[in-house]
Amino acid sequence: MANLFDKRFIINTGKGGVGKTTISAAIGLAAARRGKRVLLLDLGAKERISRIFGSRPLGYDEIEVEENLFAAHITPDVALEEYALMKLRLKTIYKAVFENRFVRSFLRVIPGLNELTLLGKAWHEEQAVDPDTGKPVWDMIIVDAPATGHGIFFLQIPDVITGMITSGPMFREASQISALIHDPVRTALNLVTLVEEMPVNETIELKARVDDELKVPLGYVVANSVYSPAFSPSQTRDVDTARERWPRDGGPVDRMLEAATFRQQRVELQRGYLERIDREIDLPQLRIPYYFTERFDFMTVSKIADQIERQVAASKRPKGHQGAAMQSAGEGA
Repeated sequence: MANLFDKRFIINTGKGGVGKTTISAAIGLAAARRGKRVLLLDLGAKERISRIFGSRPLGYDEIEVEENLFAAHITPDVALEEYALMKLRLKTIYKAVFENRFVRSFLRVIPGLNELTLLGKAWHEEQAVDPDTGKPVWDMIIVDAPATGHGIFFLQIPDVITGMITSGPMFREASQISALIHDPVRTALNLVTLVEEMPVNETIELKARVDDELKVPLGYVVANSVYSPAFSPSQTRDVDTARERWPRDGGPVDRMLEAATFRQQRVELQRGYLERIDREIDLPQLRIPYYFTERFDFMTVSKIADQIERQVAASKRPKGHQGAAMQSAGEGA
C-alpha cells in the first residue's frame, strides 16, 4: 500500500451521510500541511466545504480556504459550459448552440453526460500545468464523489462511453479519464463508512463491486465516528452494578449512569462492526474518533487531519506495530 499522500488523484465515496465531505476536507488539510498544493472538488448538489473552513460560499472557480488548500464546488451545468467554451472557443457560438432550448432539452436526456462533465473537470485539473514552470498546478486533487449508488455509475461512465463509441473527441477524452481513474500510481479510491449495520453492509458490497466491475485502485476504508472506550473492564462492571441498583428516577445520577451505559453499549456494538470490516475488507483502515461537537468546524476537521496523518504513517509500519498505533489513536481521542 503506497502512502496516501503520494497519490495525485483521491476519490472519496460511501453511503450518504457517513461524512465523506468532512473526511475529504481533512485529507486535503493534512496534505496541505505537508506542503502540497491541494484542490478539493465538491461535486455534491449542496456545497458544504465553506462552512467547515469559514470561507465565502464556494463556486466554480477555486478559492484558497487554508494555506496550500484550494476548493471549488462543481455543478454539471457550469462544467458543461466550460467544456463547450474550450471546444467552441467563442462565447457567441456557445450561446447560439447550448442556450438553444431544443439543444438543452436534448442534453438533459443524454445518459451519463452530467457525470462525464464532472469527471472531465477533475481530469482537466489533474492535467493542468503551470506555463511558467512546466510543473503540475496541483500536487493533489481530492474528489468528494457522489454517494455509493450514484458513485458507482459516476466511476463507470468513462468506460460506458468508450464501450459505446470508438472514435472522436468524446472517445479520446473518456479514454483519458478512464486511464486516470484506473492508474494505481496516481489514483486511490477511499471507502468511507460509519460503524453501523447499513453503512458497513453497503461498504462491503461496494468493495466487492469495485473489485469485480470497476477495477479502480483502492486506498483505505475510513471508519468514521468511532467511539473510544471510556471505562476499564472493572469500571464497566461497576457501572452495570450501579445501574441495576439505582432507581430510575430521572435524577442526575440516573442520567449519568444511563449515559455511561449507552457509551459502553455503543463501544461494544461498534467493536463487532469493526471486526467485520477487518474480516471482510482487505484494505488498510483509518479509524476516525467520534467528536462530541454540535457542528464540524475547522478545529474539529483539524483534529481529524491530525488523526489521518498519524494513522497513514502507522499503516506503513510492520503489522505488529500498526495495531498498537491504531489502538492508541482511538484511545487518545
